[in-house]
Amino acid sequence: MNELTDYKLDKSLGHLASRFSRIVIRRFNAVLQQNEMPITSEQYSLLVQLWDCNGLAQGALAEKTAKDKTTMARLAAGLEERGLIARLPSPSDARERLLYLTDRGKELMDQATALARGILEEAQKGIDAAELEICRDVLRRACSNLQ
Repeated sequence: MNELTDYKLDKSLGHLASRFSRIVIRRFNAVLQQNEMPITSEQYSLLVQLWDCNGLAQGALAEKTAKDKTTMARLAAGLEERGLIARLPSPSDARERLLYLTDRGKELMDQATALARGILEEAQKGIDAAELEICRDVLRRACSNLQ
């Protein structure tokens, strides 16, 4: 067998990671909607970054979430409209916007994170902690290799 005929999707790290991501995102969006949360999984990924490091520059946030600047500006505008974040000019560069979670955003994050944890607990059922850490490490290294 040559490399092309030996290629199987169920052995492809990229395919498996992408498939897992799509399944989790689909489930999370459904759960967010069922619980009448005013965000999508894509918006949640932005909010999580601010939860970890409030006051990030919009450009840095785009880089951290692997989104282009236009997409990031659209996502931030939608979250700002809902009162979940505030965008303020940077003291060092008025062209740059710093993003901050509002109190309403922090409250929503508590609820949305509980929903996300439930989905991940279900996904990780029957997988021991050491295996999960190996999986995380492999995916981190694979990402690092491509960046």
